[in-house]
Amino acid sequence: MTPKASIANIKEPILVELDGASWDAYLDSTEKWLDNVLMIQASFRELAEDVRAKIEEPHFHAYLGEVAEKAQAHEDRAEGLYRIIGRDPSRLRPALGALTAKVRQGWADVFGLAGGAKAPWRDLHQLFLSSLSAMSAFGATEQLGYSLGLHELANECFAIVDEKYTHHLLLQELTLEMVPWGILYKAPF
Repeated sequence: MTPKASIANIKEPILVELDGASWDAYLDSTEKWLDNVLMIQASFRELAEDVRAKIEEPHFHAYLGEVAEKAQAHEDRAEGLYRIIGRDPSRLRPALGALTAKVRQGWADVFGLAGGAKAPWRDLHQLFLSSLSAMSAFGATEQLGYSLGLHELANECFAIVDEKYTHHLLLQELTLEMVPWGILYKAPF
């Protein structure tokens, strides 16, 4: 009995022919997604800069400065992703990202106050969540690159996710390390 063909047992490449309109529609969808990536990354960068300004402990302050600098570099690289698909970066999305960061800070205040957490811990926690969003957005773009056969797009996003993952784990550790300061001692750090 011959096994049925499935994704799991295909051993040769599949060639799918697309017409120009279909390809353009895929690129249009990718461009719209990149608008989200840029907005999410701009929001993360803005939050990183704002949280850094609130943290007094010198080591954490310096580390958050590195995160903010790398976030700016990732935002610049996000704009470069548009060029891979032959499009221009959105000029509106970074501004929307800044607005989104302010909304996230508002959410941090609401959740923090409801849970008894003191600033800046609640802002740091929101930065951690924003980090996950940004990392996931680039990860989704990597998958779009693979799906479209655009290896440059996939490889660039893979590299960004790799860098973001390291920062994300350190932000998680920093956030957890500061739980007693923000919730029990209600003290700045």
